[in-house]
Amino acid sequence: MSTPEDLHLPDSALEGLGTRPFGVYVHVPFCATRCGYCDFNTYTAGELGSGAAPEDWLEGVRRELDLAARRMPGAPAVDTVFVGGGTPSLLGADGLGAVLEAVRGAFGLAADAR
Repeated sequence: MSTPEDLHLPDSALEGLGTRPFGVYVHVPFCATRCGYCDFNTYTAGELGSGAAPEDWLEGVRRELDLAARRMPGAPAVDTVFVGGGTPSLLGADGLGAVLEAVRGAFGLAADAR
């Protein structure tokens, strides 16, 4: 399924918004080492070199969350944030906190968010 030219979501994607749980998955593409079985979009420090930094990735996450929020007016506060992908702990506590703040800024976090 491709993204429409105007970046609007189809009506079917918005059905039930606000009446069912609303979660966000954030894919962290940084790995300490590459696992032989991995099919995810991930990069080790050696593959990235000096051209990519977690700070740049975090800015991209913020922009993508803001875009998603604009495309989903009336979305409820996020009740689940799942952080996966490579080795999310490579971001450190500050980086993971920045991810949560980006989600909070775009959609809000439910009081009992997990």
